[in-house]
Amino acid sequence: MNNSWKLAAADLAAPDVGTLWDLCLSSEYDLDRVVNGLAEWLGPPDGLRVLDCACGSGFPALDLHHLGYRLTCTDASPLMLERFRRNAQAAAVSLVPRQARWEELDVLYEDRFDVVLCRGCSLIYANTFDKDSEPDRSVLERSIESLARCLRPGGRLYVDTPEEQEPGEDPQWIEHAPRTIDGHRVELHERVTTDRKAGIRHWMVRLRIDSASFDFERKSHFMPHAELARLLEDAGLENVARADVTGERYAVFIGERP
Repeated sequence: MNNSWKLAAADLAAPDVGTLWDLCLSSEYDLDRVVNGLAEWLGPPDGLRVLDCACGSGFPALDLHHLGYRLTCTDASPLMLERFRRNAQAAAVSLVPRQARWEELDVLYEDRFDVVLCRGCSLIYANTFDKDSEPDRSVLERSIESLARCLRPGGRLYVDTPEEQEPGEDPQWIEHAPRTIDGHRVELHERVTTDRKAGIRHWMVRLRIDSASFDFERKSHFMPHAELARLLEDAGLENVARADVTGERYAVFIGERP
């Protein structure tokens, strides 16, 4: 298990957002624990059709595929999809991801899936991640509606979002322990700040590889949990509630299509 991310010297020489994401995954998650927790929540794979609509660089889709789940994988970022294809090849997995935005998924896959996964704290980056665009609430709302329409009746939508912080707790600094990868010293530092009035959250990352530093910054939606629950219900989902899923580091919300 956990063949879904591999880093080599070439990745570290000119890191892109795919490299950054794989480093974050390996720093922030116990990957085996996440896969086992998701499998427990999903239930037996027999006949279950799953859409991973934020498949990123391939985790956990490649691992779930090894467990027998039938997955369709999409992402809007060409850089992430390129990393997915490389990781899939390294893991000897034949999954082929598709580039697609959340807003158009219901046109491609209406009434198709038993489960739609949108995890990795991805939803808050609707229309912002690849180019660091300004958050647009209408795109966020349309994205949730589209994901809900991809479900079959009785299907479940799984989304996660940051834990809520009290006002005044920003900035949140996360210092990850230095690591050695292919003989290179790698340090990862993250900071999150929130402009509640503007409804914008800022994620800033400094990646240091040996003596070279690389800075990344992305804006996202600031979305309180009550607002997320309301948007899920407005999209026609029922029994919207927070779920406890082993291994997840963000708050997980589930909604069911009637």
